[in-house]
Amino acid sequence: MASTSDGRAEVAHNTMKILAFADIHSRERSIRTIQEMAARHKPDVIVVAGDITSYGSREEVKRVLDSLPGRVLAIPGNLDLPHTAKAIVESHAEGLLATAVVIDEVIFAGSQQGLDACDVLVVHEPPYGTLDDVGGGRHIGNRAVNQAIEALKPRVVLCGHVHESPGVVRMGETLVVNCTMGGGGKGALVEIQGKEAQAMLL
Repeated sequence: MASTSDGRAEVAHNTMKILAFADIHSRERSIRTIQEMAARHKPDVIVVAGDITSYGSREEVKRVLDSLPGRVLAIPGNLDLPHTAKAIVESHAEGLLATAVVIDEVIFAGSQQGLDACDVLVVHEPPYGTLDDVGGGRHIGNRAVNQAIEALKPRVVLCGHVHESPGVVRMGETLVVNCTMGGGGKGALVEIQGKEAQAMLL
C-alpha cells in the first residue's frame, strides 16, 4: 500500500464512493431521496453532516438514521439537541464526534480529535468565506473549520448548514462540499481514489 508524504495511506484499489447529505430535518421527502440515491449509486458509505432533525427527540434521531441504508456515519448539527450524539450511536449509524472511523484506509473525522491528519473532515458549518453565503454577501461560516482544514489538510470537507449555498469548491488541495438538502437539494456524490477526490451535487 503506497502512502502520501504525510504518512496517510492511499487507496490503491477501487474508488471509494461516498453519498453525503446535511440538513435532513426529519423530512420524509429527504429520507426517500437518500434511499433512492443509495439504490442508484451504491455507495460505500453514507455521511450525514448534521441537522438530522429539527430539535427532535432521541427516538426521532434514531428513526431517521435507521431508515438510511448501508453503512452510515453522522454528526449532530445546530438544530440537533444535546442527546443527538448518544442517539446516533444507539442507531445503526456510527458517530464521528468521539472517534475517527477508518474505511478502506480512508480516515473520516468529525473534529481534530488529536489527529495529525484526516482524509474526510465532516462538520456541520462550512469554513468561513466558502459556501456560506446566505445572501447579499453575508457569510456565516465557522473560522474554526478554516483552522481545522489548515491543521488536518483533509482531501474532502463535508458540510451543510447554509441552505442557500450548496456546492463544490476547492480550497487549496481540499475539496469543500456543502451537501445541504435544505431548499430542495439532494446531497452530493463524492469519489476518492488514491490522492484524487472529486464531487458533484445530485
